[in-house]
Amino acid sequence: MALTDAPPEFRIDFQNELKSELRKLPDVTVLDFVGLEDGTAVEVYNHDRKCTEGADLCIFIVDHASTGLGMEIMIRHHSRRHMLFFAKKNSRVTRMLTGFLQCEGRNLGRYEDVADIIAAVKEFLDQRNHSA
Repeated sequence: MALTDAPPEFRIDFQNELKSELRKLPDVTVLDFVGLEDGTAVEVYNHDRKCTEGADLCIFIVDHASTGLGMEIMIRHHSRRHMLFFAKKNSRVTRMLTGFLQCEGRNLGRYEDVADIIAAVKEFLDQRNHSA
């Protein structure tokens, strides 16, 4: 999710709530990216790239514009690993991203609150576990 230019209530409160709820799911480990406060620019890039490439699933919250988030989406795309996309209901999402999702046959999940995202993640994990 966007951090640098996102409003504090999104960057702090929403992020903390989402991560807290994700950590409650069985067999889920949430990776903490370095973010704004810690590390040099090179350390942040290397850490975030490693997390983005290596995670079993990336969840992208695209409510706010972010160059870094766009880079992470493309890094993940090239890794050919699982990813889910969410945006708040009625939020504007760039056509570059919606076009990418359409070309790749991916959905943009719309949410009202964290519970909507958690439900979609549970559904994805259940489907993945049953097909394995």
